[in-house]
Amino acid sequence: MQIDAATIEWLKAGAKWEVSTGAGVAAAWGSDAAITEIVSALALASDASVEAARQQGFFEGPIAIERHVVPGLKAYLRGRLVTLTADRLGYDAGLDVFVISVEEQDGGLTALIVLRRLP
Repeated sequence: MQIDAATIEWLKAGAKWEVSTGAGVAAAWGSDAAITEIVSALALASDASVEAARQQGFFEGPIAIERHVVPGLKAYLRGRLVTLTADRLGYDAGLDVFVISVEEQDGGLTALIVLRRLP
């Protein structure tokens, strides 16, 4: 199997970065605003722009860090946006949270540390 030189160079190249700055974040946090970097498998600049805007929208408002224990072994959830449903804390209809840490536990449970955007 032969691969052309352009494809080889593309495979060897580093990540390309999409930079997005939000007026809401800048107004709320000024120089204290966090800078996030996330590498993904997105190939097109237009897709990266959409993803950057989605992430920016999530991080613009106040965020709570919460811990939830869920059934099952869920290590694969780290770094993902998931919808959690529970009968308390406003999760009745399901809320989207970003999983920043997972710890699988004995008994088939997983502790998730999540970021939750507050209204």
